[in-house]
Amino acid sequence: MQPLELSHYSDPLDLLRRFIQTPMKATYRLDGARLGVETNDCALLPELPLDADITAPCALEWKLIRDADSLGLLEPPMFLTSATLTVVAMGTACLLALDHETRKLFAFIGTDIDALAFREYLVPFLCRMTKDALSGDPIGCFVSWNYDSAHV
Repeated sequence: MQPLELSHYSDPLDLLRRFIQTPMKATYRLDGARLGVETNDCALLPELPLDADITAPCALEWKLIRDADSLGLLEPPMFLTSATLTVVAMGTACLLALDHETRKLFAFIGTDIDALAFREYLVPFLCRMTKDALSGDPIGCFVSWNYDSAHV
């Protein structure tokens, strides 16, 4: 399989980058729920328990996009919430959006975010967002969340 070229996606009709190809897919088990993950960078597949049940629908889906145009390191999260949407901006390096109606989480992750930051900060953050979305409380445990809580 040839690696995807991350830096040459420039579709003028897709400014939000919704249609970036995400050929790498996996299904995981997260607190008893099925979680579907698709990405354009295999380094963004999380280290979570895999789910072998291919017949059950996913309770929530993640679409993790490695964005070559997003530079910089993670900054403290800033939340924007509504009844149907939660958006978390972490500077220019990372933007997360969780649609509660469709149960889809989109993440645009810059190339400066290394494997350690992804594994030890972003994956737990995404898991917390997922658990809250599945419980019906979109930002419940994030009220006390801060940037340093993942580094304790």
